[in-house]
Amino acid sequence: MGIFDEPKIAIPGIFLIYFVVVGALAAAGNIGAASAVAVFGSVLIYVTVALIMRSATTEAFYVAGRDVGAIPIGSSIASNWMSGASFVSMAGAIAILGYDGLPYIIGWTLGYVIAAVLIGPFVRRSGTYTVPEFIETRAGGWPVARLIAVLMLFIVSFTYLVAQLVATGVIIGRFLGISAIIGAMLGSLFVILFAGTGGWRSVVWVQVTQYWVLIVAYWIGFLLAAAKAGIFKPWPHIGYGALLSQLETREVAFGLKPFTEPFKVGFAGGTGLVNWILGALALMLGTVGLPHVLSQFYLVKDVRTARYGVGWGLTFIALLYLTAPVYAILARYAFSNVWGMPIDQAQTVGWIEKWMPTGLIHIVDKNANGLLDPAELAFHKDIVVIGMPDMWGLAWWVAVVVAVGGLAAALSTANGLLMVMTVGATRDIYKRFINPNVSEEREVWIGRGMLLLLALISAGAGARAIQDPTFSKYVALLVGWAFVFAASSFTPAVILGIFWKGLNRTGMIAGMFIGMAVALPYVLGLGLLGWQPVVIAGAKIGTIAWGVVGFLVNLVVSVVVSLATGGEKANTPEIIEFVDRMKIPE
Repeated sequence: MGIFDEPKIAIPGIFLIYFVVVGALAAAGNIGAASAVAVFGSVLIYVTVALIMRSATTEAFYVAGRDVGAIPIGSSIASNWMSGASFVSMAGAIAILGYDGLPYIIGWTLGYVIAAVLIGPFVRRSGTYTVPEFIETRAGGWPVARLIAVLMLFIVSFTYLVAQLVATGVIIGRFLGISAIIGAMLGSLFVILFAGTGGWRSVVWVQVTQYWVLIVAYWIGFLLAAAKAGIFKPWPHIGYGALLSQLETREVAFGLKPFTEPFKVGFAGGTGLVNWILGALALMLGTVGLPHVLSQFYLVKDVRTARYGVGWGLTFIALLYLTAPVYAILARYAFSNVWGMPIDQAQTVGWIEKWMPTGLIHIVDKNANGLLDPAELAFHKDIVVIGMPDMWGLAWWVAVVVAVGGLAAALSTANGLLMVMTVGATRDIYKRFINPNVSEEREVWIGRGMLLLLALISAGAGARAIQDPTFSKYVALLVGWAFVFAASSFTPAVILGIFWKGLNRTGMIAGMFIGMAVALPYVLGLGLLGWQPVVIAGAKIGTIAWGVVGFLVNLVVSVVVSLATGGEKANTPEIIEFVDRMKIPE
């Protein structure tokens, strides 16, 4: 047995080699090479972990062998859940939107709790392998239900994956000084290497590694920036009030509304209190129906492990989510330091000079007064966390560490999303409808081929998202759209499928189809085509808030159609037994 056949020895050994090589380059004064090796060396670590943990069996490829423990699955859930949107974009969204950006934190945090505590254990107890298989089984083995579920899965997961590749492009573009578009293409290549090696078994252990990389990186950048800002009084989460007060004074001096004033900017294309509340609620509801989140519960050996894993996952997620608002204030304050500067001088400020070649920062003297007004500094919202070390003049290695963490966050979720779509295409379509007798080895290789195809398509869409100004939204918004689609399709089907025996296959599919038909055109029309938002109770309803409308339409249609077509009486004894089995304690 070689050393790399033993994970407990091999994985720490690889990290040791990584730190030695990066440290040697830095000690030799070759900072550029050290930075590049640090960022791309982390990718090699993930590839190596994937190779070490690989397996050729279909059970390992599809559900990681169902032998993942509580702490590892908690780390994997946290890594898979937080994504590039949480690491790269959430603090940026709050930095720009202020109070109006809080639905991201509220919706995603509470949504995870609901999905993990009230839904996850039942999904695990169902005995199915995938979400489309769950839908088909709940529909009494009706093939149409599985096909519709796979279609919905692709809409939700593809939207989410494009957002992760945008985040990857932002990070790689900064450290190579290249276009973020090329960075997104490279990101898709990395994901192919992780996921194609051994399916879910490789992915889940890569995600465990990536969680600890991303959380350490996030906190290192945060603590050092907080120390330089002087908000350890006694702890940054408590002592940032003085910095916020100074920031608001500057904003008022430049004619801006205070950072903390509610409903001044709007949320996801909408405005007002109703839109704010519905936005948070839509993100909560969407969480319950996200296929790549629900799929994590299939990877553990029993319900007890799932419950403990949920607790660990929530703890690990909180370490980042409770810190994002302070990150946002630190970034906003750093922006304010260049307001009022002569344009020529502002362009030579270190962090602006570093980021301008990426195309993610633009300075335009709109009023030709030679001074930089707040509205004349245009930047992609996703540079807030990755650019924090540069903004606060921290050591070069801090920026590298944060970039490595951001890359880990984006790639970890991209891994899960790509695997969910791959399994949907292979197990839920190819094996179910085309070749039920396919050999185990051939099925795994077909899965790898499908993974490659999906990654390339997603890379093209990610590049387009960065390039097109009508679609180049910050990552958190693109991710939010995926939650809208999930809330409008899967969430009512999963909730009713578990807790209401009266849901039958006709009602379930009608609800999913009509719910998505309500959500998809509105999001695309308002988000990309310039439609005017619907007004409810005097508030303009944005793209994310519309998810509640899609959810309610799905819910009502599912219930009404089920009752009109026989309700529980239309279900076979096998369906009733399936519902009962999910609720039997283990």
